[in-house]
Amino acid sequence: MRIAVGAVSHETNTFAEGSTGIETFSTATGERLLETDGVGRSLGGIVETLEAEGVEVVPTVGASALPAPTVEAEAFEWMKRELFDRLDGEPVDGVCLDLHGSMFVEGEPDPEGALLAGVRERVGPDVPVTAALDMHATITDRMVDRLDGVAGYRTAPHTDVEETGVRAANLLLDAVRGEKSLALGWRRLPMLLAGERSESEAEPMRTLVDRLREADRVDGVYDANYFLGFPWADNPHAGCHALVTGDASSAAVVDETATDLARAFWRRRAEFDFTTEAHAPSAALDEAAQTGARPVVVADTGDIPGAGAGESTTNLLAEAIGRDDLGTPLFAVVADAGSYGTCRAAGEGATVSLELGRRYPDGAPLEVAEAEVVRLDGGGSEGDGDDSDDGDDGSAESVGTALVSLGGADVVVAERRTNVHRDPAFLRRFGVDPDDRGVVVLKSGYLSPAWKAVAARRLFALTPGETNQRLSELPYERVPRPIYPLDEDATWSV
Repeated sequence: MRIAVGAVSHETNTFAEGSTGIETFSTATGERLLETDGVGRSLGGIVETLEAEGVEVVPTVGASALPAPTVEAEAFEWMKRELFDRLDGEPVDGVCLDLHGSMFVEGEPDPEGALLAGVRERVGPDVPVTAALDMHATITDRMVDRLDGVAGYRTAPHTDVEETGVRAANLLLDAVRGEKSLALGWRRLPMLLAGERSESEAEPMRTLVDRLREADRVDGVYDANYFLGFPWADNPHAGCHALVTGDASSAAVVDETATDLARAFWRRRAEFDFTTEAHAPSAALDEAAQTGARPVVVADTGDIPGAGAGESTTNLLAEAIGRDDLGTPLFAVVADAGSYGTCRAAGEGATVSLELGRRYPDGAPLEVAEAEVVRLDGGGSEGDGDDSDDGDDGSAESVGTALVSLGGADVVVAERRTNVHRDPAFLRRFGVDPDDRGVVVLKSGYLSPAWKAVAARRLFALTPGETNQRLSELPYERVPRPIYPLDEDATWSV
């Protein structure tokens, strides 16, 4: 048995400035794909499952990156070429792919659909194709038409990425062996939903995920999923989805299950609220200042690198510096190559002047006349420590960082965008114990499990930026209307 595998993973923020070229991606092709953990997220679970069954794995292409702005057409053409060229003339019994599901490319709003269409053209209509998808995937007609089976994450923060790969691989194996004939049931809901309102440990998502597991036990159903889409993409396919894989001989049951799941989700649409206590920026700092337990961990939710934002806004930092009731708060991270270079060149203990980051929306830098370079760090693995995989590109690449004292606050300055700060162990590189800080501010949405274990209190600061949580303030032009909650009177029926 020969199974082709590959991974193309990117969550695209169309509201973020700039574009994303192929140099931003961690890539691997051919046999190297099986030798690295630097690409993909569910790929490891897929490959381990197939190899354990004695399958000959045919590696194609891997490309993954931290969520970022719109992907350049040339980058996507490279991904397609590498994938398709390795399938052309290559007899395979099945294909299992690790896809995110919410990539957006210049001139192509449905890149995963385009990839799957190309795969189907090359392997033919009878070769099973399955995929592992992120919970925040955007499902399209073209994807559903070309796939036989799907498994999706059921946790947010995402702690089941490997398990999802296992599920996708097992669906494929059963289909290739003739033990199951797969069919999909799909319902799209006209609804935009941010992850900060839909963590799987909180209601209503907790109960809804339980319904997925119950659905899995229905005769004829193999794998039931909710996909929540990605609200920071102005995408004509935007929405939330119920997508069910089942047996082709029970197509009516599969379709009915997808409908029932969609109805349950739609009925509870008004219950999706912030899963962490949320405040306007100044009020969030007020709450932090009035809390005796430490540390209070504040998420700067308008500038989330794990959702594609630039990780460079200084609005909340500037406000904190002007206060005297927060102790010495720690901010992580501001991505600014120029400021990091200045700190690096000056060395530890030096005093430097910085034009740090940018104020949103006018782009003006934060002028710092005197800042002390406390500690420099050459970088470590971006994949270290935390057991969640939100927004991570899986890369082991290093990122240079500097701990800088601005007088009223300390800030970690990075040479480029990173999600390394999602693990509090990162701060130990600077000799910082988060328990010793009254307030820690993270460029983050919902916190990672590791930070939740540290925080005495968690707060969302609803800051402006490229991941603005107030979706009604975003300049949507392409999303299908009406759509909830932009249009509160939006309706849905089968």
